[in-house]
Amino acid sequence: MQSNEIEKILGRKTILELTPIKIKKVDKSDKICYFFDTDDNASPFDINMAYDAGFDIVVPISKMTVDQVPKLVQDAIFSRKPGAATTFFIGGSNVKEGEKIAKKVKKSLVTPFECPVIIDPRGSHTTASAVVAMTMNIADKKHDIKVMRGKKVAVFGAGPVGRIAAILAARINCNTYLIETWDQSSKNFIEDLAKELTEEAGKGATEIKGVFAPDPEERFEIAKDADIIWSLAAAGVEILSEDLMQRLKGNKIVVDINLVPPYGIEGMKPKHKNEEIYPGIFGIGAMALGRLKSNSEGQILKEAANTKGLKVFDYNYAFEVAKKLLLKE
Repeated sequence: MQSNEIEKILGRKTILELTPIKIKKVDKSDKICYFFDTDDNASPFDINMAYDAGFDIVVPISKMTVDQVPKLVQDAIFSRKPGAATTFFIGGSNVKEGEKIAKKVKKSLVTPFECPVIIDPRGSHTTASAVVAMTMNIADKKHDIKVMRGKKVAVFGAGPVGRIAAILAARINCNTYLIETWDQSSKNFIEDLAKELTEEAGKGATEIKGVFAPDPEERFEIAKDADIIWSLAAAGVEILSEDLMQRLKGNKIVVDINLVPPYGIEGMKPKHKNEEIYPGIFGIGAMALGRLKSNSEGQILKEAANTKGLKVFDYNYAFEVAKKLLLKE
């Protein structure tokens, strides 16, 4: 076809050079969560939570140790483009190893391949945050306690949840006692641990006092003048019996995270939420806390799945999430 014939069809002002049109494609790359669990079997709870939060793929790696981190992290990030939806989630019962793993993960990330890191060893960060946030919320709304400063908090159980709860209590300037109830532990252990946690709580926090109390009567002596009692020991361990609870005087808020009978506080039911379980003693049970804990973890996972670049989701972040969720109720 001659050029004059083309002009008749397209008009006299023909475009002889066509500019390529770029069509922006939606990024359809999978959202992948690498779940590093220190336990023998990676937690189905956290795996399910990650899928429900919107991750397309969850890769569980059990028996995780810090020496494995650099190779696994860098294999994961270098095989994807910068800014890809990759998240690392650190869990498991070994809190100390989990802390080391989290530090090593952050150190192993390389620009421009940084990505979000979630730290929640065996749910300790989200559970402890739920305990403290719900206690504050109910103290304010139901008991007219606007400020927690100076309130005596007895934290029974020096495991992962108790440790984080003690740090958060110290940061809001409670008179904080961390009580080791396991008879195989020792006075030196809990006192040394309390010093470490006080240091982690940082400047402006109150001192965390460590107490070894394997005997029920010793626990009663600590609990009798406490404003707040948190039963955060291992599942199936009774902290305070009905007899001891009946002997307590004055108004108190009591929290029990135990969902496996016998409960940590005898007379507490998992569904309790500020019910008066003994005269002047108001209970918050595991199911009431569990919903807040699960909602907090779910929100954190959703945010991580949609975050580009390095962002750390730890107990500080979980605490803020839990408080905001309670404001919406």
